[in-house]
Amino acid sequence: MKCPACKFDNREGAQFCKECGKKLESLGPSCGHPYQSSSKFCDECGYNLTLPKEPFKKELSFEEKLAKIQRYLPKGLSEKILAQRDKIEGERKQVTVMFCDMEGYTGLTEKLGPEEAYSLMDKVYEILIHKVHDYEGTVNELTGDGIMALFGAPIALEDAPQRAIRSTLAIHGEMSKFSDQLKTESRIPPIKMRIGIHTGPVVVGSLGNDLKVEFKAVGDTVNLASRMEGLAEPGTTYVTEDTFKLTEGFFRFEALGEKQIKGKKEPVRVYRVIAPSTRRTRFDVSAKRGLTLFIGRERELELLLDGFQRVKAGKGQAFSIISEAEMGKSRLLYEFRRAVANEDVTFLEGRCFSYSRGLAYYPWIDILKSNFPIQEGEKEEAIREKVKRGLEIMKVDEASTLPYFLELLSIKESGIDQISMSPEAKKDRIMEAIKRIGL
Repeated sequence: MKCPACKFDNREGAQFCKECGKKLESLGPSCGHPYQSSSKFCDECGYNLTLPKEPFKKELSFEEKLAKIQRYLPKGLSEKILAQRDKIEGERKQVTVMFCDMEGYTGLTEKLGPEEAYSLMDKVYEILIHKVHDYEGTVNELTGDGIMALFGAPIALEDAPQRAIRSTLAIHGEMSKFSDQLKTESRIPPIKMRIGIHTGPVVVGSLGNDLKVEFKAVGDTVNLASRMEGLAEPGTTYVTEDTFKLTEGFFRFEALGEKQIKGKKEPVRVYRVIAPSTRRTRFDVSAKRGLTLFIGRERELELLLDGFQRVKAGKGQAFSIISEAEMGKSRLLYEFRRAVANEDVTFLEGRCFSYSRGLAYYPWIDILKSNFPIQEGEKEEAIREKVKRGLEIMKVDEASTLPYFLELLSIKESGIDQISMSPEAKKDRIMEAIKRIGL
């Protein structure tokens, strides 16, 4: 019997709490009013106390948890993976492995009791799984108080190390929001995750119908990712030098020096992920390091500059730049922007990434973040003020635009809920708001 004062678990039938000495009374399941053990009905609400209590939710087995993961998989992803099983099994791959663990889970279980802890972890798992799937990773294992996720296996992914780090930043952000929500509902302390990432070669073994991957001789790729998680401070992500080298320039890191890792003869260089950088593409990173001479695209640049002159004369223009990958599209736009840098012109730039296909309005959200400008991890109030200032500078009506931009940026109390409209009308008004800033 749980003490209503200190929450200590006493034996059934106990009259007083062993921990705090308070008299123990059962609480009605309907109204929470105390009642004596001999009572058949609650004298506060009339609830039938002889009814059997709701059975305790038992801990799911590992197989049951994996089956539950399938419920969250993006539509068609499991079929796509299993259709390639013959090609995947036995293949040597470069994989980014992520281990994610909740800080203080054991102590939390003792404080809440097994049933409340189970309910809490169910919500935590859902957040973790969704944020891994947002970047097309797969969850390979539930670890009791966290997950092991793979990026680049079972199926190959473009920029797997980048996706893994972006996934961890999304996880930390969602856990912060979840903790803020819990503060208003219960006594649960802030929930923080420790995350470790390593990128290295593996040989894929068998692939089960539940998408769980069994590895063959993998060296220490998986083990090293786990060691990074063990080193990480709560609320942070630690990566190895291998992952750092593959993502340098796309994120800001803090070098933590060499760490002695169990099972490794030589110390390992470790880095802490700080935040995404302003450079989001390979070209951005290359431009920062220095570019070669611009040769062979002078004609295309002239066409863009001619179009710009027609725009200045009041004739709207649209250009499509199409070519194979690595043929210089980004460099051409870079040179165009340099050529008109002294003109009175505003650039609104948004990008589509391979991991953004499932995110509604992503290109427009990216344009808003770039234009206002909004950094990752900024407080909601700061974002609200930036958008308001930006609309004022652009002389755009705030009342008919601000709520829809805040909604796109996932800001609480955007004002949308105070406007009665259908989903179709909401979509139309969002697009109208976007058009007001010239898109």
